[in-house]
Amino acid sequence: MTATPGEPAYWQAVYDEGEPGWDRGAPAPPLERALGEFPLPRTGAALVPGCGFGHEALMLARLGYAVTAVDFAPAAIAGLRARAGAMPLTALERDLFSLGGDFSGGFDLVVEHTCFCAIPIERRGEYAALMAQLLRPEGWLLGLFYETDRGEGPPFCTTRGDVERHFLPFFEILHLSRPSDSFAGREGKEWLGLMRKRPA
Repeated sequence: MTATPGEPAYWQAVYDEGEPGWDRGAPAPPLERALGEFPLPRTGAALVPGCGFGHEALMLARLGYAVTAVDFAPAAIAGLRARAGAMPLTALERDLFSLGGDFSGGFDLVVEHTCFCAIPIERRGEYAALMAQLLRPEGWLLGLFYETDRGEGPPFCTTRGDVERHFLPFFEILHLSRPSDSFAGREGKEWLGLMRKRPA
């Protein structure tokens, strides 16, 4: 039976074919810039869901955050661990939807990059609720969301309306705009968002 995007085997197969198409070998420039410009905590515990090879996770660790990076594709986590070396970073080979019981309220910051667009569309509301659950009161989410023009996914198209519909029940959206410094080929196809968890 063919694996689906909600299963590790689907993504492992992508890595087995070679370098995944979404990986550019570096942190996404809009996220790197936003970490310096936006009013985010400069220390604390940070989560990178669906981390892939972990370029954003490594960036956060270099900035001094206590980083937990999660992906359920074995190759992704193996690649991150190889890149991290002795850097203090926790890389978990795990389904991110299983994190709630162990990590509820455990993070000050979530940095999301092409995770939301990769999960099955029917789980988007669950994902947004989980990110809020994993954050401490009034914690932050910094996300770069991909608006692809592909008819089928993954990646599944993520419009501004998709972001607002799923995250507004749990977060105050402080910033959501097209970044001007996307990777080549992604210009005009991304939304950079800054959100803060709503008080209980």
